[in-house]
Amino acid sequence: MNARVWKKVATSTAFYSRQQLLHVISQPRSTPVQSAIPTCLHSWHLFSHRSVQQQHHRQKSSIATDLYSVQQQQLQHSKGVTTGINGKPLYKPIAFYSLIPIPRERVIALRDIIETRLSELDVVGRIYLAPEEGIGGINCQMAVPLTHMAQVKKFFNSLHDDFGPISFTEGLEELPEPCFRKLRVMIKKNLVGVKESIHASDLVDPSTHHLDPVDWHQQLCEQADKAFLVDMRNHYEYDMGHFEHAAKLDVDTFREGLDELQNMIKGQPDKTLYMYCTGGIRCDVTASYLRKNGIKDFKMLKGGITAYGNYMKSLSNDGNLGNDKLAATTKTTTTEARSLFRGKNFSFDDRRGERITSDVLTQCYQCGNPCDTLHNCANTRCHLLFVQCESCKQAMNSTCSDTCNDVLSGKKTWKMGYNYHRQIRPKTTSSSCSH
Repeated sequence: MNARVWKKVATSTAFYSRQQLLHVISQPRSTPVQSAIPTCLHSWHLFSHRSVQQQHHRQKSSIATDLYSVQQQQLQHSKGVTTGINGKPLYKPIAFYSLIPIPRERVIALRDIIETRLSELDVVGRIYLAPEEGIGGINCQMAVPLTHMAQVKKFFNSLHDDFGPISFTEGLEELPEPCFRKLRVMIKKNLVGVKESIHASDLVDPSTHHLDPVDWHQQLCEQADKAFLVDMRNHYEYDMGHFEHAAKLDVDTFREGLDELQNMIKGQPDKTLYMYCTGGIRCDVTASYLRKNGIKDFKMLKGGITAYGNYMKSLSNDGNLGNDKLAATTKTTTTEARSLFRGKNFSFDDRRGERITSDVLTQCYQCGNPCDTLHNCANTRCHLLFVQCESCKQAMNSTCSDTCNDVLSGKKTWKMGYNYHRQIRPKTTSSSCSH
């Protein structure tokens, strides 16, 4: 394809991902989604079978280079460097939340203030704001250039009158590319979805029992499998990684989990409840729910799994236990042996998780081999979130089933409607993948 034609195609398809274009091009011409892409793409055969094979080959050959780049970037960071080997800035995931009543008019103003300032600092991510009528405040997940980290923290701390004191939780690693594709600052009714009405003022309670990672680790070590420990996340998050002996809420959404938790508590009436989530916000909302139902004997991990992972990493970096309380609970000398969390901490960004330990707790959906790499099905109308190894990814063209593979290749037409639960809960069995 000559340069002039390619420029025309690229301009016409600027808002579509490569995989979306591939999917649409391979559809029969009669499908409704076809109208979303300029007709010129079909005559030019932008994504021919040969080009897809070449693309897969290039992806394979770049793996070694990518691994080397990550290693070099980690080495540079240890020397205080904030840019990668290609001169581009390194990014760091960072998150925080504040559950606090904010008037609706101020929420609208804050949306514009935050979006403007973060755009100036090249920050990408998802920021949710909610007014005081519901579960109000702010919930932030961002990828921040290391060169702008101090400015971002200073900016949010300057909004103390709105959000109060902020406790930032940073990701475990620096990234060569941001883990979000763009910046989105949105207003929601509630920061966390619940069935019953909870006001923001209900969430501000000094009696909330937070445990820092050190105390959390110590108490769980002392109780071992006798602890009444519950993972407040969804089923697919738990499957990727969880604390030892933690009970699983086999649910698709947080609002469903509150009902299941109530049933669990009825079966353990005399035990202290220990609960945790990714960063802490779901546990804080759960605490309000429990108090409203007369339950007061519970404790929560402050900062969630991310804070615990950072604590474990700090012990590894300094080469010793680093805390007398922790030393009293364990005789091991390696971070992974000490960590009570196993596997990956699921993240709602392009990474799909941060590794805490080397344990792999899940299997490839198609071949059954140990794997904990999550993908979305390349058939964008399916979009199933599932575990897939690299071999099956290549053999199945990044799809979850023979049906979706046929849809992607144009042999079949997708006829199912949208269903959120189907997107996050794979069937028990899948099409086999031989490799």
